[in-house]
This record gives sequence, C-alpha cells and structure tokens, in this order.
Amino acid sequence: MRVMRERQIYAVPTFTIQEYFATHASSPDEAAEEHRLLDYHVQEFHRQLEHGVPMAAGSDVGPFPHGTQARELELMVEYGMKPLEALKADLLNGARLLDWEHEIGVLKPGYNADVIAVPGNPLEDIRVLERVSFVMKAGVIYRR
Repeated sequence: MRVMRERQIYAVPTFTIQEYFATHASSPDEAAEEHRLLDYHVQEFHRQLEHGVPMAAGSDVGPFPHGTQARELELMVEYGMKPLEALKADLLNGARLLDWEHEIGVLKPGYNADVIAVPGNPLEDIRVLERVSFVMKAGVIYRR
C-alpha cells in the first residue's frame, strides 16, 4: 500500500460485482463464502483508505443493466469513503488512471465532457446519482 501511494498506483474496488455474487449465489454455502469475501474486500478498502492509496471507480458492470453504475459510488461511501472522494475517484481519477486527464474529467474547452443533473446534492446523499434527470454528452442533450 505504501508503494501504491508513493507511485500513484490506483486501487479500483469494484464492490458491485462482489455484492452481485453474494446476492446471486447458487447455494447458501456459496452465498456465505461470497459474503466472507465481500467483508474481506471491505476490510482491505479501509486499510487502503487509511494508507492514502489513490482510488478510482469501476464496477466490473458485466451482469448489471447499463445506467446502474452509481451503485459503486454508493458502496464506496457506505464502506467509508467521503462522497467528495468517491466522486473524485470516479470523475477525476478514472481519467488519470486511463491517462486521459487531458481529454476528459474536467469541464473545460476542448475536453470531452458528459454533464448530468440529479435531484439533489450528491455530497449530502450520494444516492441521488441513481436519479439522473438530464444528460448532455459532447454538447448534445440526450435527456431533459
């Protein structure tokens, strides 16, 4: 974790996939094992936060419907990250991790930007990200 912090190697927790496996297990024994793994995952996340490991958001969203990725940010907050840090992990650090920070992640001329509106302040309740009411991508409005 020290090396990750020093070299800015991002951790990407991907809690939603672990949660999915825990809630969709094929047997009670498998569910118990998946919950044990999720608990371990959360403990390691706490350690990473304590040690200042940089975080990015990702969900391994394979089995989930498109548009449900906000759940990952909710879990990051539920498991100890401050809402602002979860948003930074998603919006800024994701761009840095992909080495695209000069193309995305900022509302700035010349950058590709997606803009959303939600019915509330995600710093007060991260769950508002589940209720997107406006979407603009590259200057084109897709949802009003």
